[in-house]
Amino acid sequence: MQISLTRIVLPLALLSIWPGAIWAHAFPVDAEPGAGATVEKTPLEIRIRFNAELEPIFSKLRVDDSHGHTVSRGQGHIDPSNSMLLLTHVPMVLAGSYHVYWQVFSHDGHRTQGDYTFDVQ
Repeated sequence: MQISLTRIVLPLALLSIWPGAIWAHAFPVDAEPGAGATVEKTPLEIRIRFNAELEPIFSKLRVDDSHGHTVSRGQGHIDPSNSMLLLTHVPMVLAGSYHVYWQVFSHDGHRTQGDYTFDVQ
């Protein structure tokens, strides 16, 4: 019985590429404040750290109040000293629930997005 080298090498090559494709997307590692958190005072900065370097021009971060009005300043930005950190500034806000929306592009061009809420007492 003769086994073709292509039948062995091709599947191994595909398996070695697949994990890279899965991990190519940028996903949040942690956030301040975190999802579902309750904080005593307004966080002046919302920070989300990702598992991959982000493209600054396409990455956005926005915070809305419970009425859907945007309270954050600008569209968010990548920290100049850490390309895996997305942040935005928030002025002093009233107690209530706030919704964080993020959208990022990793350096390899993959887009991910998500959202979460936190509360201010």
